[in-house]
Amino acid sequence: MGISLKQAMFFVPKNDKWIRTLLIGGLLLFCPTFAYVFPGIRRMIFDPVNYFLLALFVMFTIVVSVAVTGYFFKTIHNRVIHDKEGLPDWLHFDKYLKVGLNAYIGGIVLSLPFLCFGLLLLLFTPMTLSKEIIPFLIVLVIMHIIYTFLYIMVALNFVVDLKMSSFFDFKRACFHLKDNISNFVLLVVNCLFLAIIHLILTGILINAQIFALLIPFISFYVYLVYTDLFAQFVQLKERGLNHETECIA
Repeated sequence: MGISLKQAMFFVPKNDKWIRTLLIGGLLLFCPTFAYVFPGIRRMIFDPVNYFLLALFVMFTIVVSVAVTGYFFKTIHNRVIHDKEGLPDWLHFDKYLKVGLNAYIGGIVLSLPFLCFGLLLLLFTPMTLSKEIIPFLIVLVIMHIIYTFLYIMVALNFVVDLKMSSFFDFKRACFHLKDNISNFVLLVVNCLFLAIIHLILTGILINAQIFALLIPFISFYVYLVYTDLFAQFVQLKERGLNHETECIA
């Protein structure tokens, strides 16, 4: 049996206090998500530019993003290393900040070559919608897919030890592909599919008046679905190794 997106979608409600966890995560993402949606918030921070409030907003956004990233990786780490099936409690916020900071810096450094190439490509991209822009868009999409493959490979390293150096251990990252390439491709495809569904749903909700308030909560739910997809892959890999050991024995 391979990776199941259906199982991942229903992973969250199986946990105790999942509604409380979801509410906290959604509320953390609420302000950064709606800074541009509510005119009052946007005007207070950006028009006219209030540098003090702008600095506070940027700091809050960074802290929230780092903490949510740390929570994401800690959730997977607990499942694959400590066999803890439930969702972590938000009480250990400082630990999530530390884990998230390692993941953020590692991910940014990893993305630099892609960002540089993308910016270089944009210099030659036509600014008007025409047939000439299609090849550039295709190249950007291919770059995004390649980066997604690479990021997921090294992220699977990171969930084991939560060390920044894991983002640059490509030799160990290739280990995840050994005798498991089909499940890895399935993991990437599911992640990309989920990202597209999330993007479409966000686009619909942002124009749905009061229902737009659900966006940060749905976004956090999607993050939790990703955690189960990652955990499924690692667990399938471990089962394969155990089976191989048993056969050799």
